[in-house]
Amino acid sequence: MMRWINLLFLGLVIAAATWTYQVKHEAEVKLTEIRELQNKIALERETIELLKADWAFLSHPARLEKLAKRYEQELGLQVTEADQIISADELPDVPVFAPGDDIGDLIAGEAIDDLQTGSIEEGQSN
Repeated sequence: MMRWINLLFLGLVIAAATWTYQVKHEAEVKLTEIRELQNKIALERETIELLKADWAFLSHPARLEKLAKRYEQELGLQVTEADQIISADELPDVPVFAPGDDIGDLIAGEAIDDLQTGSIEEGQSN
């Protein structure tokens, strides 16, 4: 009888050791996955920081001014005049269309308001 109990306990010890090994192995696999994800996150953060630095360089006002002067003739750039800048409350209301309204003129590019921003001389059109 003692022999069977000893064999039963031996079997339980082997099963417990096997289960413990499996849990340990799964934990190591998950830890490896976590480390890989942390490395990917760190790489993405570095990439974002690099892109932010690139954007800061590319959009620096002194650089943009130098480029604007260099390509002024090719692009037809002009200095913005004060009368070209308006506030948001000066913008026209968004037109509201009912079903069945003919909006063909709007789509074709016909002017629907008399707002002047100063960028086009009066009487001048495209």
